[in-house]
Amino acid sequence: MRSLYVFALVGQAATPFSAAGHRIEFIEVEGVYAAVERIRRAPAVSEGALRAQHQVVAQIAERQAAVLPVRFGALVDAGELGGVVSQRREAIRDALALVRGRRQMTARLRAMDMASPTPVGPASHAAVTGTGYMESRRAAAAPPMPAAMAGFATAVRTWVVAARTEGSRGRVLATIYHLVDGADVEAYMAAAVQVQREMNDGVVTVSGPWAPFAFAPDLWP
Repeated sequence: MRSLYVFALVGQAATPFSAAGHRIEFIEVEGVYAAVERIRRAPAVSEGALRAQHQVVAQIAERQAAVLPVRFGALVDAGELGGVVSQRREAIRDALALVRGRRQMTARLRAMDMASPTPVGPASHAAVTGTGYMESRRAAAAPPMPAAMAGFATAVRTWVVAARTEGSRGRVLATIYHLVDGADVEAYMAAAVQVQREMNDGVVTVSGPWAPFAFAPDLWP
């Protein structure tokens, strides 16, 4: 018997499609919709599987005004999915309303000796995928941002609807996830490029636009 592998919760139904070798359909669950694939077992954790999941979520986001990505490995039966959504219905609906028509931009402050000379622009998919990435959102509270990151946040705040922050993780000294209206992504990026030039050290890097990974409630603890 096949179970449901959940890629995302979304705001409306859509036509089934295929991406990265996966057949995705949209099913109604307790008043919202889930983008799922019917499979027998969850995929093993691997770089290829994580990249494929990110690709699928990106394709879902192109078809949906509101999308809440689900972390890797969410294989459930229909009853379990219904129970999870029922328990978190209010949080899910609030999150769908928040992300509707919006995209995530991710800014990272890196240690000086790890600074990248690459201009502000999209990063590799690996930067925003994987169980480790999703687990990082569980941090109870982020410490105060370093001055350089606080300055960056001030420079782009005009276009920021919501923000999530993380403290130090290895060579990444701080991370900010910004939720931005889709129509404002270009203006946000222009401001990001300008402030990076003014900093004149290249240690703040920006990637996106992405599906709003950091703004999705974690349904499976």
